Amino acid sequence: MEVIPAIDLLDGKCVRLVQGDYEQKRVFDDDPVSVAARWIKAGATRLHVVDLDGARDGVRANADAVSAIVSSVDVPVQLGGGIRTAKDASEMRGLGVERVIFGTAAVTAPDEVAQAVSDLGPEHVIVGVDARDGKVQTRGWTETSDLLALDLISQMTDIGVRRFMYTDTSRDGTLAHPNFESISGIVRNVSYPIVAAGGVASIDDLLQLARIGAEAAVTGLAIYSGALDLERAIHEVNALATG
Repeated sequence: MEVIPAIDLLDGKCVRLVQGDYEQKRVFDDDPVSVAARWIKAGATRLHVVDLDGARDGVRANADAVSAIVSSVDVPVQLGGGIRTAKDASEMRGLGVERVIFGTAAVTAPDEVAQAVSDLGPEHVIVGVDARDGKVQTRGWTETSDLLALDLISQMTDIGVRRFMYTDTSRDGTLAHPNFESISGIVRNVSYPIVAAGGVASIDDLLQLARIGAEAAVTGLAIYSGALDLERAIHEVNALATG
């Protein structure tokens, strides 16, 4: 299982939110490029970057920071937040982003997701399924739909999506541990790779996600707060896979 550090961008700064609440933000660094370098030095083989302004407003406000990160690293970058159209996705691929993540558009504009899969190939598209109490949230988690997570995944599978990122938004930014029951249910019922996010607080959490069968796990607050040593976490997760 791949351990992927998160870099969440708000007003060009590296921040963390509590349960996606924009009023509960904590700024960790003014220089996202230096943060990216830190995580790569610790052994990260991929970065998870989120444009929080874009997720909420639908306008990619951190394009310069994203471009700077991508051009400064030699590992793949996956990007979410504000990607609403196939054109947006193609533009991000043009910047060097390896995987683009659709969230809101998967609910509001599935045809755009289908077009992006056709244009870019399924290996470059992820659908982010952000759920609270099993129901999908959109627009930077500021709105909750009546759509169930598994139903959205089924719809997206039908149009060619082959990788999903599942986040329990009630756990995100809380260090309250992942919702293993929900993630396990998603992994059991979906035939394609699942990236798990939300609530990771310890190496034991990551090992449990690996045992459940997640392809990857995203960690944010735990590594920024010092609760989790990224280098050690990557080493132990790799040891589980090889041992």
